[in-house]
Amino acid sequence: MGLLSVLALAVTSCSGPQEGSSAVAAPAEERTVGVGYETVVDAAHTLPALAKRLDEVNANSVTISVGRLDWTAFPWAAYPELEAVPGRDHVAEAIKALGTGSDGRKRKVTLTVDLLIPGWISTNPGLAGINFDGTRSTDFASVTALTTGPAGERLVEFVAEVTKRYQPAAVALTELMFDNNTYGGDDRDSYMLASGATDWPRQASGDIDVGHPSIATWRSEALASVVAKAAAAAHQNGATLDMDVRAPWDDPAGDRTESGHDYGLLASAADRLVVWNYFGLNGKEPEYSAELARAMAKRSPKFVISVGMWATGGSISAADLAAALAASISGGATAVAVTPSSMLDDDAWEALRTAWA
Repeated sequence: MGLLSVLALAVTSCSGPQEGSSAVAAPAEERTVGVGYETVVDAAHTLPALAKRLDEVNANSVTISVGRLDWTAFPWAAYPELEAVPGRDHVAEAIKALGTGSDGRKRKVTLTVDLLIPGWISTNPGLAGINFDGTRSTDFASVTALTTGPAGERLVEFVAEVTKRYQPAAVALTELMFDNNTYGGDDRDSYMLASGATDWPRQASGDIDVGHPSIATWRSEALASVVAKAAAAAHQNGATLDMDVRAPWDDPAGDRTESGHDYGLLASAADRLVVWNYFGLNGKEPEYSAELARAMAKRSPKFVISVGMWATGGSISAADLAAALAASISGGATAVAVTPSSMLDDDAWEALRTAWA
């Protein structure tokens, strides 16, 4: 069976019944391709070819990585030491290349800020979150560093800078989560202040009860407060704020409070949630996308189902990509994304062209 036949079967099998018609569901209203730093900075010469691809697949939205709190893809006068390439504005180049289609129509541009800070932690280890076993994270900031410390302050500055400078439709926060790296002394103080407790919740053995609901609540409230500050900075410059969230894999109607991703709290702090539908890394079939979308639609219409190309040992197939997009639509998603563009081969681009025709 040829690729086009496989893709057609993937789409029609997931699109769900439609009264009075056997036609495939219309494509999502918002069709986004995510462009990572590996393209924006490391492969900027490929942007013209990528722009042609976006035209071919009828993408009307693009997310562009602008860096992290410890490096930037643009020159920032306040922090010149953070520039990936001194003096070169990769973000402006990417927006110019990708922000407008060949027909002159503007694409929605969202600028993505990554919250991992390995470079900053390497020179300022006190910013790092600490695991329950005492080990220090090499990538994630502590709760306190984000809520009342320099990481949170720089995040607000960063969002204000890129929204004022580039006037995007939106800014997105990615990799902003808490997992096991929230047990340093400063974070213990933060937890006690928020919960009214005098110590971490503990098991009979004396070990911290890392699964205690009060820890998840504290993390979620703390993270929502960080997102609200970033959103306020975006709003001042006319942009909205998207928040990337981990998908629930055991229960599509759940969330990920253990990571600080209480969907209800975050939906109140951000303008929209972007659900990481990375089924290829989590042992799920692409059809699970419909369950995720259906559950999210019951909460709020303001969400995106983001299909990740990653899979254990490689990338998802073009057929699975098509099936996931169709399933997302059948579940009620009006906005979908595929990321990253650097992992899309010819078959995947063809799947997008067919799905978004």
